[in-house]
Amino acid sequence: MGWVGMLLLAALLPMQVSAQWTSNRGYQLLQRVDDVLFGMDNLALVILDRRHVAGTLLRINVQQPSPIRGSTPFVVDCERPLRFAAVPATMTGRPQPERLEFSPAQILDGTWFAAEFACEVTRQPGRAARLARELFERGGPPDMQTVFCELQPDGSDQTRPGVEVNYSESADAVAVNRQWLSSGSVGPQEVRFGTQSTWHVDRKALHVRRTAPSGEMLFSGTCDARRPPPARQP
Repeated sequence: MGWVGMLLLAALLPMQVSAQWTSNRGYQLLQRVDDVLFGMDNLALVILDRRHVAGTLLRINVQQPSPIRGSTPFVVDCERPLRFAAVPATMTGRPQPERLEFSPAQILDGTWFAAEFACEVTRQPGRAARLARELFERGGPPDMQTVFCELQPDGSDQTRPGVEVNYSESADAVAVNRQWLSSGSVGPQEVRFGTQSTWHVDRKALHVRRTAPSGEMLFSGTCDARRPPPARQP
């Protein structure tokens, strides 16, 4: 998807998410990766013991929310660092953590957000919707950093200032306007993302550029660690 589509979807996403939080579909949205939303039914979470919580992670297509794209029954180990295990179909009845294979929870497959939500909401069930919203809007690993950059949609001469770029070096993951990107990568010097062209954010100089696959420079702009002031109402 080009940046025209991505920025339009990013602009529409808060309204869609707000509608979801106030709807009665039975699940909370936690994260978006490319065109997939990850969600969870907080009422179906089960505390197995002092460390483990069981639930089901839902995958929802942004363009076609219904029917749900798929689901994964899981168990999370809430001791830090968070770990996640998919429950095989052959395990019937109450999941047994000692028989599962746990792996570190990851950003781009939805498992980190699922684990964080499952562990936190079972400690404070009355805050489920608020926790989901906080995770969707600002959630991420403890080392997550944020800059606000000038970005330009593919095929357009228009520049959009103050676009929020979040990145985590530990997770090697990048989000633009709350949308995590499978194309993202984080290095010591720069953050990269994009498919049709590549964006390069210089972490120290706070400079951004976009290059074509041939290496040709397509755009150059600036970033700022400070959140831009809210737009004035006419």
